[in-house]
Amino acid sequence: MNTEIPAELVREARRQLQLPQLAATLRHHLGELPRSVSVDEIDTDLHPRCQMLSHSLRHLGDAGLSVSQYFAIALQQFHAAEQIIRHHPVGRDQLKFLDFACGYGRLLNFLVHALPHDNIQAAEIMPEAVSHVQHRCGIRAWQSTEAPEDFQPDQRYDMIWVASLFSHLPEELFVRWLNRLHALLSDDGILCFTVHDEALLPEDMELPDSGLLYIEGSENADLSPTIYGTSFVNECFVRRALEQATGHDRAYRRFPRLIAYEQDVYMIGRDGRRVPDSMTELRHGLRGWVDGCRIQADGNLHLHGWAASMDGDVIEGVEISLGEQSRFITTGEARPEVASVLGKPELAHCGWSCAMPLPAGGTEPYLTVSARGRLDPPALLYAGPLGTPGGTR
Repeated sequence: MNTEIPAELVREARRQLQLPQLAATLRHHLGELPRSVSVDEIDTDLHPRCQMLSHSLRHLGDAGLSVSQYFAIALQQFHAAEQIIRHHPVGRDQLKFLDFACGYGRLLNFLVHALPHDNIQAAEIMPEAVSHVQHRCGIRAWQSTEAPEDFQPDQRYDMIWVASLFSHLPEELFVRWLNRLHALLSDDGILCFTVHDEALLPEDMELPDSGLLYIEGSENADLSPTIYGTSFVNECFVRRALEQATGHDRAYRRFPRLIAYEQDVYMIGRDGRRVPDSMTELRHGLRGWVDGCRIQADGNLHLHGWAASMDGDVIEGVEISLGEQSRFITTGEARPEVASVLGKPELAHCGWSCAMPLPAGGTEPYLTVSARGRLDPPALLYAGPLGTPGGTR
């Protein structure tokens, strides 16, 4: 992890990753996996240089929130990819899957339990990450390259998943990587990649006429800013880039804010083939956050946050577990700022709050908070030890 992060915070995050309650919580949220997958098979031992966890630690300054955010987004990625796999014309047992720019295995940690290991491959430009996913996930991993044309795996793929790469590329590499990865699709293959849409631009920035704004700087200090920064695009740019890279501009599908309700997902098939209609209604699922967690003078733990369906459904509520206690509460409290930030007026009353007595005894109670709905898997909002009163937020 980055040396800018306080050593004490890093140690606490590493400790929390090893707690058995974390793996149990994640298994609970992975109901789509076969029942034969046990809690012991859920890997939470992240690589020390995992830049995604480091980014959260640096930004949030809290181990529990950072670990929770890391795995909440991992679950969201898995559920999004799983929806596509479920409707793919190639059956699950035969599907050849490539996780390109896989990092240290955020998606792979879960995906290896949903597809045959021999059918999953990964690629990453960072050598340590390649070794890590090969060892921890038990799959074949390729060393990626700075020049797209030099990336030469020995097979084609039915599904190529590229999360948080095109959202970091300058224009020339954006088109060249589209071209290279599209060429690696099988006849029924589908390329899925994420971007930062122009809707996410800060108010003081605007796109140039090209439709892509590239900023030299990202959460990954290990990569040169000349090839990996932060990019924002509009749909017109993506359409032109697809046409330039593949020769087709009408066969793609776009899913705004599908990943973490932030990055758009674009999907395109091989040789102009349209993405199957069964994939047109991918769900965003449930989202939320724990904004406050503090032991008050009354001796109770007071929690508050928000939770909502990003697809406009009414959610059942929020499930809270503290040690042996559990509580199920409904949303409905005013949270106009959430509606404003997410651009969804219907979320104006998605807030919730709860007070729970502290468990008796001297053991460290474990806190989990999840949003639950009828149509989607539960969404993880928080998972971590409560700690001492001085360590609560």
